[in-house]
Amino acid sequence: MRVNLRTETLPTTVAEFEALGTRIRDQPHFRLPLLWGLGGQVHTGGRTSILASAHFPQVNGHGQNLNALAILYSALGLDEVSGVVNVEPTVEQIDLAAHMFGVFNNDGKRHGNILAIKAAHHALLNSMGKPVFTALYDQVPCQTVEDATLRLYGLSGRHFEPNTLNLDGIFGVLPTVAWQGSTPIDPEQVDDRLFDAAFGGKPFNPIGDDKFPYYIHRINAAKDGIRVIDAAKVRLGAYLGKGTTVMPGASGVNFNAGCAGDNMVEGRISSSAFIGVGTHVGGGASIIGTISGGNKDPIRVGDHGLLEINSMLGISLGDACIVGANCAVTAGSKVCVKHAGLRLWVPARRLSGVSGVTFRTDSMGGGIEVVQTDRNLERIELLADDARKNTARNLFGDQGVIRPLLPA
Repeated sequence: MRVNLRTETLPTTVAEFEALGTRIRDQPHFRLPLLWGLGGQVHTGGRTSILASAHFPQVNGHGQNLNALAILYSALGLDEVSGVVNVEPTVEQIDLAAHMFGVFNNDGKRHGNILAIKAAHHALLNSMGKPVFTALYDQVPCQTVEDATLRLYGLSGRHFEPNTLNLDGIFGVLPTVAWQGSTPIDPEQVDDRLFDAAFGGKPFNPIGDDKFPYYIHRINAAKDGIRVIDAAKVRLGAYLGKGTTVMPGASGVNFNAGCAGDNMVEGRISSSAFIGVGTHVGGGASIIGTISGGNKDPIRVGDHGLLEINSMLGISLGDACIVGANCAVTAGSKVCVKHAGLRLWVPARRLSGVSGVTFRTDSMGGGIEVVQTDRNLERIELLADDARKNTARNLFGDQGVIRPLLPA
């Protein structure tokens, strides 16, 4: 039987609240979404109001905060959901949901979804904005501004790693606007602001024109020890692991790209690229992406690697690898594998995924050589898994990944 919150007795204990949530979830039409959140639409001002983005202060991944989801699901009257769901709730629906959470009042804990419901209720009562409940149930292309933005939050909130969430159509869904801080400004407004500034009005100083807001305008980075020194260097949709630092200068992390944690980023991580724990990207270094870099396959780099200054990487690498300063390694680059007096020239793509080696420019001949150095061995010791350590150490052994490339 379908649960009707309007006829339900208000829970007076946490156990009663959880039992209500379970009954809603046990209904045959109920489904768990991949991502969901209650947020607020973000419109531009001016004569033509454009829906440019959405704020989701609490984003929930698959299986998270199930009872809060169940209450909202029932209060909004959802049924037989699939694909993307966007609902602009009424004040009555939000009020109904809010009353069900009364058992958590004054418990001394911070409940993100309850705070979002209260904020949505306040916004509706005071005509301060338009709340929206957005949920992604299937890996379908982007449909609306709200669900496209929710997916960006899903990446930056580390619910999904890069290349695991369907972002098809995102550029067609999100409008290009000017951003003044976290406020979007549509092209008509820009003309008005420029005209006003020309005749003694308020100066117009946008931070950029883009489809995406800045990462730090939407994500509490400091909570996870993440430092983004220059806001413009990281877009919403970037995945930054705990303890990561993105320095200013020739650096940047695009959407659908990022790093697993404890990374120092002074170079560029292009869209679709992902680097492992403790791998650092030196000043001016670049990892080729799939949007403009020419790569079809996303590049992934393992743990405790290093891309030195002004290097460039166009293949995937395993753990404890180093790309030397000013060395450009593309899939088609001819590289010389050096081991025990042997010299073997192969396309770099044949070494994709290799661990424990250094790619560097031969200072005498000018080509790219591939060697295992003491620096690689030091980085191998930082790996947490013994099996991965052995794989990286024994590249040239009988079971090593480079052995098949060498002559008998």
